[in-house]
Amino acid sequence: MDLRTWLPILVYIVLGAGVATGLFMLSMIGRKKPNATKSLPFESGILTTQATRQRFSIDFYLTAMLFIVFDIELAFLYPLAVVLRDVGGLAVVELIIFTVVLGGGLAYIWKKGALEWR
Repeated sequence: MDLRTWLPILVYIVLGAGVATGLFMLSMIGRKKPNATKSLPFESGILTTQATRQRFSIDFYLTAMLFIVFDIELAFLYPLAVVLRDVGGLAVVELIIFTVVLGGGLAYIWKKGALEWR
């Protein structure tokens, strides 16, 4: 193994750790003088009129999780599409199987009513 092949990865890791550490250290610096005005819940320039700790429906979390799952699964299609010509017929078969499984999962959650907003 040659160092030249691993050098970009090492540089990326060192820079990432450096940025994370630097931002953390900068957040520790500064004045922190809490008062009643700063402690008020505030959103979009409007003071709240009801409880700020309200419960969300499970449908909200279910929809968010389904979005994340399908978004990540679809992100796997791009690298396969990039190398599709180089890999050949096997990649097309894998792409079709992956799409059918993904479509089957979508049909299942659609049938169960998980996409209906109540």
